[in-house]
Amino acid sequence: MSNDVTRCIEILSDAIAFEEEGIRFFTEQAEATKAAIEKRIFLSLAKDEQGHRAHLIELRDDLIRTHNLAPLGHDGAHEHRTAREIFETALDEVKDPYDYKQEDLEILEGAMAVERKGYVMYSKAAAELEAPEAKKLFTHLAEEEQSHYDLLKNTHDYMQDPEGWHGYDEGSMMDGG
Repeated sequence: MSNDVTRCIEILSDAIAFEEEGIRFFTEQAEATKAAIEKRIFLSLAKDEQGHRAHLIELRDDLIRTHNLAPLGHDGAHEHRTAREIFETALDEVKDPYDYKQEDLEILEGAMAVERKGYVMYSKAAAELEAPEAKKLFTHLAEEEQSHYDLLKNTHDYMQDPEGWHGYDEGSMMDGG
């Protein structure tokens, strides 16, 4: 077994454990928060992490069985919604954007830290490995974590200042009034 195959199996096993942590974290946070937008975002992220976990298990098990890195470079068959789509869906379902507590913002900040940790883990894996297929996989996973971070940051900024966020996101409006 090549060094890249052995190392990929180790990294994939660590990544599966990381995704399981993420599933637990986001599910717990969704249950704990009273803020509707945050609840919807966390549930969506938990679902994404479940998809990541299943895909990583499949890749790891296939790699253990075949010792072939080629499947790592293929894009997953599942489509991902963009961070903007997830946010807008959650926003559409929220009745009161001002309905949050300071602790909700702190939870989002903690969640952002979790996503940064994943980004760093996957980026390091991509940089460490020589096989192009492995680099492609871990670069893609790092991009997914960055997308989750962006979603959480966007949610944080919106909850903190909904009016200011709209002005920034949609541009200022002049109503002549």
